Amino acid sequence: MRSFLTYGLISLVGVAALYACGDDSGDGTGAGGAAGTGGSAGGGVGGGAGNAGTGGSAGGGVGGSAGGGAVVAPASNCTQCVQLTTPIPAAPLDTAGMRSQATYVFSAPPAGPPFDLTNVTSITWRVKALTPNANYYVQPFLQNRPPEDSSYKGDYGEMQVPLTPATFTADAWVDVVVNVAAQPGPVGGGADAGTDAGSTDAGDAGAVAAPGGALAAFDKSKTRFVGLYVGAVVAGHPGLVSVEIDSVTVVGTSTFTTQTFDTTAGGLVINTDYQSPPGAIAPAFH
Repeated sequence: MRSFLTYGLISLVGVAALYACGDDSGDGTGAGGAAGTGGSAGGGVGGGAGNAGTGGSAGGGVGGSAGGGAVVAPASNCTQCVQLTTPIPAAPLDTAGMRSQATYVFSAPPAGPPFDLTNVTSITWRVKALTPNANYYVQPFLQNRPPEDSSYKGDYGEMQVPLTPATFTADAWVDVVVNVAAQPGPVGGGADAGTDAGSTDAGDAGAVAAPGGALAAFDKSKTRFVGLYVGAVVAGHPGLVSVEIDSVTVVGTSTFTTQTFDTTAGGLVINTDYQSPPGAIAPAFH
């Protein structure tokens, strides 16, 4: 993706919750973020490793924009990028977390193997805020889903990164980093993910699939969703959140690979199955 200016680097390491979602040169802007609802407070650069969550949003597939009236997104100011825009209703849709958020994901098809992230160190979302506001945020996540796991376990404790004007200055790209290496999965190569999903073998440590497609804990070798929440805390209601994604960079070897959005949205879609704000817009390629 191409933009007008590029700034500094932020590396945020998440802490996982027990419950609960081409390319510019230059560096990102460093900054901290508020912990996500249901997650412990995370560290900044060099922070502690995150743990896996134990629950998540249910729902079937992914689709286009959510229902509701037409929403006008702010004008994009990048090329070879993807814009994500969601309206924020008057009251939080998530009454437990007191927030509303749209869910954008790269999805492994249910009929195919999951993403094996066993040998991935990190996944970095490069984000620009078109609507900077301290009450708005982005938050990356990873999720297990059927057929391997019917309880939607995941890494839901990554940091909520507030879209503060001080961090997301005009045209600034900010790197939001998921410490995948800290997440649980099978010991060793994990090459069996997707071929024996649901079975127990000596290569799996801890996150063993139980009969009926339920994992005991989040397993990064059986990731179905690599995603980003775009939303607002309670003080941000009502409103409109819009961000641009320059790239999603994978460090390591995986069946989920780096996305640079050179010609398309690269498979990034909106998931409208769970508490999606009415009028949330599907990813727009620019």
